[in-house]
Amino acid sequence: MSAEFFPFPEEPLGRVPQSCTWRREADPLGQVTLPSGDEVRLAVRFLDVEAVLTDPRFSRDLSKPGCPRLQSGADMSDDRDTLINMDPPRHSRVRKLLSRAFTVRNIEKLRPRVREIVQELVDGMLASPRPVDLMAALAEPLPMRVIAGILGVADSDLDKFRHWSYVAMSITPDMAQERVEGREEFFAYLLALIERHGREPGTDLLDTMIEASEDGDRLSGAELCDTARSLLLAGHETTMTSIGRGVFTLLRHPEQYAELVADPRLVPAAVEETLRYDFPADVGFLRVATEDVELPSGTVRRGEGVMPLISSAHADSKQFTDPEVFDIHRTDNAHIAFGKGPHYCIGGHLARVQLQEAYDVLVRTFPNLRLAVPAEEIVWKPDMMTHAIAELPLTW
Repeated sequence: MSAEFFPFPEEPLGRVPQSCTWRREADPLGQVTLPSGDEVRLAVRFLDVEAVLTDPRFSRDLSKPGCPRLQSGADMSDDRDTLINMDPPRHSRVRKLLSRAFTVRNIEKLRPRVREIVQELVDGMLASPRPVDLMAALAEPLPMRVIAGILGVADSDLDKFRHWSYVAMSITPDMAQERVEGREEFFAYLLALIERHGREPGTDLLDTMIEASEDGDRLSGAELCDTARSLLLAGHETTMTSIGRGVFTLLRHPEQYAELVADPRLVPAAVEETLRYDFPADVGFLRVATEDVELPSGTVRRGEGVMPLISSAHADSKQFTDPEVFDIHRTDNAHIAFGKGPHYCIGGHLARVQLQEAYDVLVRTFPNLRLAVPAEEIVWKPDMMTHAIAELPLTW
């Protein structure tokens, strides 16, 4: 009997697949079949997922022959210069250099600009006929404009960025060639952008990345390109998805949305709970064991692939009290939405800033915000690494 196909079928309201509930109890490291046809283990318990994310014996370098792949044909695993695909010691070197650009202090300097963009987009919502699609009006353009601003990208090139982002994050098998072409086009664009910054230095985050050094060591052009691409993919797609899913969940709990309206100081806690409850991706970053590893729920053999499923880990009742209950007052919220260990999301604070500013402006502007259609009628995007809402019509 073949293993269950993964990603699992879509669940109502975008919730964690019911299959994970059974797996957490009876088969926590069971096999699944990926779109590539490869079979890997699926880690669904919090402690197993945490261990896979932090144990250096699980490698992210899947470019070697024989390693399992998420999908057939070209995918993100082919990019060995991408930070998420590196193992130590190279990962440690690049991460150390990048960390100089992505300090909390540097990201907080961007907050006023983020709020300015949010306010501009919300003003556009106010001026539009109702209902308004939040995805098109705010959730998609906000992170795209923030990332474009960081990289110094012209507004006229944003449509290109949207296309490259969509293609790279797709898990549709017949888009393999488009993924190759998109990567080549994006890299050519980024190399030209980096060269321009070299000739005409500025003060944006890309300049900080270019100038970052340690004892004379700097990021190569390929490393800078892959980092910029990772910023687009992780910073745009996942943040867009998180904004849409988060607002959708808040509006399905109107009493909690009303609490935010009454006291916007609760916004940071609401952001953390939506990150836990509505983790934006159904597909994790696949890893392969470089030796036999004993996890809390069993042994993974050398050469076996493991998919750590963070959305399931966040629904683990052994880690979170009443995990299926959405509660912006939750105190036991040590979620791992930004990962853990050496591959902890370097842009995590940037995502938090955007979510916080988006929620804050929304609750202050729209005290009566509500879904314009029944929650069950919301349409979700298929065949993507992220589990995003396609359209979120709202009214007030």
